[in-house]
Amino acid sequence: MNGNNTYAERQTVVNFGEEMFEKYCREKQYVLHRVGFDEKAGNVPNFFKLNPMIRNLPDYIVNTPTATFVVNVKGTNCIKKEEMTILTELIACYSSKDAQLLYAFCLKGNELPILVYPEKLIYLYQQSKDEQWNDGKVYRRLNV
Repeated sequence: MNGNNTYAERQTVVNFGEEMFEKYCREKQYVLHRVGFDEKAGNVPNFFKLNPMIRNLPDYIVNTPTATFVVNVKGTNCIKKEEMTILTELIACYSSKDAQLLYAFCLKGNELPILVYPEKLIYLYQQSKDEQWNDGKVYRRLNV
């Protein structure tokens, strides 16, 4: 499944990225708390009508022995232009000095998530080119 599939089609399969991330946290014995929407277990009607800051709630809060993170999990190396457009706001809303925002790219074929801070995400985005899914959404494929 990918962005060329409809939303309904994408909901018929397991969320590989989140499963990989949860397994990684369990193995590391990190404390994990779900924050954002779970489209598989609790689909929200008219989700697309919500404010982008609500639609882009981070997925998890993770506590390691030495730090706390607010994590957005991505099951693909593609990121939508509309998310990048509000990245500065996402950082302001969800990141703090003591609990930084972090992106976890959980890709099939990789054993571990690729952890990326927003500053590097911006760099990776700038190094890539616009592509477009069938629904017209513009995205970029990042070289993570």
